[in-house]
Amino acid sequence: MSNKSETTSEREYSTSTHISFNLMQVMLSASYGMVATHLFWFYETEVLLPVLYIGIALLLYAVWDAFNDPLMGYISDKPNRFTKRYGRRFPFIIIFGIPTMLTFILLFMPPSIDAKINPWPVFFWLLVILLMHEVSYTGVSLARALYPEKFRSDADRRINAAIGIITFNIGLFMGFLVPMFLVREGDVSSYWIAAIILMIPCFIFYLLGITGVRENEVMITRALETRRDPFFKTLKAAIKRKNFMILALLSISTQIFGICLMASIYYYVKYILLLPLESQASILIMVVWLIAGLLSVPFWMKILPKVGNKKLQIIGIVLALCFIIPALFIRTLTLALVLVALLGFAQGATTLVRWPIFSDTIDEVSLLDGKRQEGVYQGVFVFFDRIAFILQPIIFTVVHILTRFDPEAETQTLYAQQGILAAMFWIPGLIMLVACLIFWKIYDLTPEKSLSIRSKLEELNL
Repeated sequence: MSNKSETTSEREYSTSTHISFNLMQVMLSASYGMVATHLFWFYETEVLLPVLYIGIALLLYAVWDAFNDPLMGYISDKPNRFTKRYGRRFPFIIIFGIPTMLTFILLFMPPSIDAKINPWPVFFWLLVILLMHEVSYTGVSLARALYPEKFRSDADRRINAAIGIITFNIGLFMGFLVPMFLVREGDVSSYWIAAIILMIPCFIFYLLGITGVRENEVMITRALETRRDPFFKTLKAAIKRKNFMILALLSISTQIFGICLMASIYYYVKYILLLPLESQASILIMVVWLIAGLLSVPFWMKILPKVGNKKLQIIGIVLALCFIIPALFIRTLTLALVLVALLGFAQGATTLVRWPIFSDTIDEVSLLDGKRQEGVYQGVFVFFDRIAFILQPIIFTVVHILTRFDPEAETQTLYAQQGILAAMFWIPGLIMLVACLIFWKIYDLTPEKSLSIRSKLEELNL
């Protein structure tokens, strides 16, 4: 691999490799999509587990998730008996694929008891299965740690990011639409049936993705030659990396925005637009949102080389913040569809640039550390990223309690309706605004600086 191929616009990998690499992760976005849109709603309005128990379970899961991700990254960074033959990440990705799918299905199969009278069995089922699912999910998501190590040129990173946004949205489509078509309000069993059906195409995509996540000889050699620092030493070093931490803060804000929007969709349709769930309005909203994001990719791909990763990130966030202002007043499906189309267009920019800008940051910390530790840094990044998963149940639980949301009522008070809008739009919007201002002011990786860093990494054979 030449210096030119790694630091300029030349591609090293075929399009089929990029597609295969991203197909592996369809399962992740599909399961994420159904969990984000259905899990809180399922346990609060179908199982009738009191909202405080749901909030505590999701909070404990998110705390576990935050520590589990960097720990898994650290473990995968350490050479073992499989590393010389298969690489650092590949064995974990293969081992945890099936458990990820099985635990996902079990999330929607709680014990058949009255959770209002006896909430503890359902609470512990939700908590334990979430913890098991997270361990498996993290193992498969180590494919993301391969991104900066496997794809080292701008051209490869951009084409992979473009394909990635398509496959990511395909997974989200599946995670949204399959359950929305199959679940029936009041029918608890329809949720786990939808989960099983959703995992069938995910398993096929998982098999097709195996080739793309294989590690080549060069990657394996680097893995064996690189000295690893203790986990907490690396965590301490990561906290001191300015650009890494600023990007982590921004990622927290964009994640909480997306999570709150998705988790609110049923509440929004039933209690704000005042439409029955059988109207399929939730499906229309999610389809328009995702299609708008996909259709925006060619436009943002043309803009990206001209403005760079940082500016495109800011542009996408500013547009999204502008578009949520009218959302606080919209009460018709037609205007809601226009709104989510605009939001999808704006979020297409932030989704497209997410992994290229992460790779720039990883390149910088690798140069500063004198070695590559993508796995543990990926884990540390997700450690901070998961703060979004901590905040979402906190926001929902506190808002629903304060506004006296009634999960068994067909309509909500005006106070409860405003709470739904607050949890869906303006609370996560304010968080994202603050993070964007900090990112704009402090983050300093320009295209020129990133190119210089990659040149130095090549000289050091990193």
